[in-house]
Amino acid sequence: MSATPLFSLAPSIQIVDSNGVPLSSCAYSSTSSLARLEPPLDGVMMLGMSLNWGYETPTSSATKMIPSAYVPAVYNAWLDITPGLFNGTGFDINMFNWFGYEVGMVGAILELSLNPQTSNVSEITVPMMEAFAAKCQYINQEYGVPIYLRYAHEMNGDWYPWGNAPTLFIASFRQLAGIIRQYTNMTAMVWAPNIGINYPFVGGGARESPAKGGLDFDVLDTNHDGVINNYDDPYTPFYPGDDVVDWVGLSLYYYPTCYNDCEVPTDEFITQLTGIDNVNEPTINQSAWLAVHNFYQMFSIAHSKPMMLPETGSPWIAAWANLSGAVPNTEIKQGWYSQVFSENNLVNLTQFKLAVQFEEAKNLSLDGVAAFQDWKVTNDSTLLNWWNGFVESISSNLKGANQLVFACDGSISLGTKDISTSAATGTSTSKKATSSSDVALGFNFLLILLIYVLTFAI
Repeated sequence: MSATPLFSLAPSIQIVDSNGVPLSSCAYSSTSSLARLEPPLDGVMMLGMSLNWGYETPTSSATKMIPSAYVPAVYNAWLDITPGLFNGTGFDINMFNWFGYEVGMVGAILELSLNPQTSNVSEITVPMMEAFAAKCQYINQEYGVPIYLRYAHEMNGDWYPWGNAPTLFIASFRQLAGIIRQYTNMTAMVWAPNIGINYPFVGGGARESPAKGGLDFDVLDTNHDGVINNYDDPYTPFYPGDDVVDWVGLSLYYYPTCYNDCEVPTDEFITQLTGIDNVNEPTINQSAWLAVHNFYQMFSIAHSKPMMLPETGSPWIAAWANLSGAVPNTEIKQGWYSQVFSENNLVNLTQFKLAVQFEEAKNLSLDGVAAFQDWKVTNDSTLLNWWNGFVESISSNLKGANQLVFACDGSISLGTKDISTSAATGTSTSKKATSSSDVALGFNFLLILLIYVLTFAI
């Protein structure tokens, strides 16, 4: 017999009137003690998943996690924006729409990692940003899906074309934030550099740190000693400003320093986040080094910003599994996530609100040694059973998608959210945000849902 779909589209949320003008009731309260899309979490956190959308969607991901009785609060997707493509908008509107629709099927928040595919982000023009903002508004309203917008992430690294260019990055981030806020408050701006413990990153990347006398050298040489090195601040030169940043984030993974799938060192997470007692901490001028490497103190405390890990995880390398000292994949994952979601963090890192599991595998290298690294936790029965058990064990410290109620002013309250089939009939009244391509997508969505039902038919 056929199965009844486990999820159906979340309710639409009206943001604009019949003329496409944002409703006054949807204005963000400047006196709010919470940032845009910050739930009132006290002693609890959110868990998210960053998927490989080539073979997995939020519905299939959430279905795997049914035994844990938890629906992830956030799902990450990746979208390029490239000058000159897609009729000048730069981004694939159909792909973006699909992301929003699928996340709406589980009632979650979409984390969108928007990647400007250019070394000069000033080429991401105002018309491109306006087209993108209109689509954010549409997804926020039509599918009832808030968006954590992570624009040009890891901008302090050398591996992306937009990296190591703080002046250009800040100008572009600020411009995009201003335009987004003209359209919607259900899209929050996330500023998310890479963990700076090993900064500056030198590895023949797409854009190395500038040479002395080059553009932005003086900006990045924060201690003005004439060289960009590990004593310079890896974060602040790239910070766009409190007025345009809703959340701060950090790409923070466990990267093993051993080559045998060894267990995760105790306190690995906190030493990376704060720099305190980290193996990279220098023996001289320690106070100066710590002052610019304690990310949580620098931004969550000093700037009063909620913090997320937009992507995190702990890799297993199959080729090392039988070496002396190796531990099972589940122990490597347990060793990391027991630290990320520890009781100590709930007490001592109260601004730390969200961690997003990187559910992918990649062929990368560790210190020049080739290694196929697997971060996934739901790709085989052994891992999935462990993952569901782990999530269930911390469930009292988590809030999931079905416990988050979204409003058009960018606020999130805690409660019980009704995701019913009838809600899928909600229609958008936005004249700015709709497009003919959205109508064409209806047939594609029916095909996707048909494949889903057939896949999980009983």
